[in-house]
Amino acid sequence: MEALQQPISAAFGPETGPAAIVMAPMMAVWDNGAFCAPLTEQLVARGYRVTVYDTMSLARDCDDLPQAAARWAAVLAERHFSVELAVGQAYGGALVQYLLGGALSACPRFLGISAPTYCDGPLRAGLGDILRLLRDSSPEAALQMLEWRVLADHSDTMPARPEQAPDEAAARLAPGLSHLLDADARAEVAAYGGRALWLYGEGSRLVRGSNIVPAPRRAHQRAVGLPDCGMRPLSDAQAESIALIEAFLDESTI
Repeated sequence: MEALQQPISAAFGPETGPAAIVMAPMMAVWDNGAFCAPLTEQLVARGYRVTVYDTMSLARDCDDLPQAAARWAAVLAERHFSVELAVGQAYGGALVQYLLGGALSACPRFLGISAPTYCDGPLRAGLGDILRLLRDSSPEAALQMLEWRVLADHSDTMPARPEQAPDEAAARLAPGLSHLLDADARAEVAAYGGRALWLYGEGSRLVRGSNIVPAPRRAHQRAVGLPDCGMRPLSDAQAESIALIEAFLDESTI
């Protein structure tokens, strides 16, 4: 039997707490979980043992999201007897939603942060713009466009172009962007019986409310748009995001 690839991860909190996993966005370089520090601190304070995974550490050589999800399913089954909370941001959230129909179907809670269930035309166009710059111009130009699209739409100042992109940027962003173009986990989400909360920015230039598809007629799955926020609601509206997550975690399990 082929040995499982080993993912890159960072762990926080008590050794014996209930398990929470956080699947990271694609990112140009792995930051050891710093991107979700407010959330990590909140979960650790509630007693969770939090493992933040570099999603692209196993996904960069996959053909699509279903293949990446299958690879992660095997690794998570080996590493976690049970998962009490599954969190995914952006690309990581898209991947987790594929797992909700199988490997994470028994997980009682899913939290998506700017996590698309389905890639529609506008999102495909936005991702495609970044991907074309990555292929036809430079990683620096692609990172500049990505950062602009991550900001809320009330910000019309283009971020500065980085002088030099990290060496691994293209190898991470190219597959991540390509995978998202065909994202469609609506069937997996519809099959999921747990509680789900999606947070997204109403001012997002990428993932919008139209990309999030809770299971029909299930009150325990809902999406909340945060005004004036882009793709980083935990940064753009930290207090409100944390309060919504706190209420979500306090809800009784089904």
